[in-house]
Amino acid sequence: MNKTITMTIKKIIFSIIFVFSGLAVSFAQEATDSASVPVKKPLEKRAFESGIFMDYQTVDQPPAHTLEFVLEHRFGTIQNKWTDIFGLWGASNIRLGLNFTPVKNLVIGLGTTKNHMVQDFQVKYTFLHQRKGGCPLTIAYYGNLGLDASDRKVFGMNYKFSDRFSWYHEFMFARRFCKMFSMQLGLAYSHFNKVDSVSTNDVASFSLLGRLKVSPQSSLILAFEQPIVVNYDPAFVVRYPNHWLSVKSGVAPYQNISLGWEISTSTHTFQIFCAVANGIVPQYVTAMNKTNDFWNGYILFGFNITRLWSF
Repeated sequence: MNKTITMTIKKIIFSIIFVFSGLAVSFAQEATDSASVPVKKPLEKRAFESGIFMDYQTVDQPPAHTLEFVLEHRFGTIQNKWTDIFGLWGASNIRLGLNFTPVKNLVIGLGTTKNHMVQDFQVKYTFLHQRKGGCPLTIAYYGNLGLDASDRKVFGMNYKFSDRFSWYHEFMFARRFCKMFSMQLGLAYSHFNKVDSVSTNDVASFSLLGRLKVSPQSSLILAFEQPIVVNYDPAFVVRYPNHWLSVKSGVAPYQNISLGWEISTSTHTFQIFCAVANGIVPQYVTAMNKTNDFWNGYILFGFNITRLWSF
């Protein structure tokens, strides 16, 4: 009798151990599955072929450990017609720049520009990438610090070195809708430490960029930017009452409208286009276009060339 009871107790104990062992294995498997890193959706193809888009930046970046040379040129406006061959012999602006990609998703660059002798430092970082069946947008930040190296007399009697600096910040949201069409929305803010009597220190803006691919290497490109003046200076408010935040022409800078053609290869990009603003450094494009009005025919021709090297 005692033997029978002993065997029964052993069976019960072994059954309990077996059940709990199975539960432990099951829980361990679930914990392993929950702790595993989810598989990321595949990346969508690039929305743009270059990080430069006429007068603007895009979310696109060169691969890591690459060096990019940039040549940007703007001719004069077409107002003088044949006198200066529609601006080709007129006053021009030019920028030479180098961009380096030390790691994935980060670009740093330096440049020098003819007008205002601007020396600029720029940085671009991509936070998110558009993925197939996943994140619908590519989101990036672009910043630029400019130093006006022109004659100090330009800044008046109360000259300070800090008067030479300007800043530009932009968040960019891009999407590749199909293999032919991509768009980008940019929200930007420009600041100049010192400006002349007809300009404002702070200008916000939004821009829309569109790219229509028409062949494996060629695209039609279009851009529009609307500046919005932001000014808290009491003298400005007195001069322009109720326009401290304004898009009104004569108060805010003029819109910049650009239309062009892009040809791209794996190492080169060439863009030729017509635009309005003759600035090249972005804060000058956005905040200093006080004279060129597209609707009055103040249009100029420009081109960009980039060359990429891998290391």
